[in-house]
Amino acid sequence: MTISITPSTHLARIYELLIDTYGEPENKPDYDPLGGLVGTILSQHTSDINSGRAYQQLVATLPTWEEVRDAPTHEVAEAIRSGGLANIKAPRIKNTLHTLTEWQQSQGGTKSLSDYLYDELTQRSPEEGWHYLRSIPGVGPKTAACVLMFNMGLAVMPIDTHVHRVSKRLGLIGSKVNADQSHDVFARITPPEWVYPLHVNLIRHGRKICHAQRPECGRCPLYSECLFARGDQGQPI
Repeated sequence: MTISITPSTHLARIYELLIDTYGEPENKPDYDPLGGLVGTILSQHTSDINSGRAYQQLVATLPTWEEVRDAPTHEVAEAIRSGGLANIKAPRIKNTLHTLTEWQQSQGGTKSLSDYLYDELTQRSPEEGWHYLRSIPGVGPKTAACVLMFNMGLAVMPIDTHVHRVSKRLGLIGSKVNADQSHDVFARITPPEWVYPLHVNLIRHGRKICHAQRPECGRCPLYSECLFARGDQGQPI
């Protein structure tokens, strides 16, 4: 069943101003949640270029996730070395794959791990899928949301540092709401079809204008909607 959410006037104005400024991005999911999950783990604390290179090297060295699961940890670490923190990320990836294997075996399933995770997520609502992914040890709220939105095309808002900072300054979330709690707030206030464009454009705005330090309020297209610009939210966060 499609969820109908009527946004506040404040959110609607912000959404339209962001679209006018940065355009309306289109989500093109690949429906490969396990590849996305591994890729998101690899992307932590490194650049997109480095994480992408590490992912390609991993699948070139070990073409299936079952091979990655069963390979020695040092071999996985060597394959992803270019992505940084390889000795931390390799066991995290393997633990994720072992967890999914245990879950599937407990159900008597024999599918590939990729098919298993895809089927598990399609059987759940977006919110249920988010909690399901979070139950995998080491998978946090942002990682789970990224997989659901970017790989499955679902309306679940990932809260990264830019989204969190800009949303606080605009008054979309309370000044004391943390990133984890922000997920629940956006789930209540954002029409599903707005989630992807809003996420991408908040990040663009955070990178281009609403910087953590010395935000460029003088040229901000959202100035009229911003609590921070009016001095309502104290110092930059």
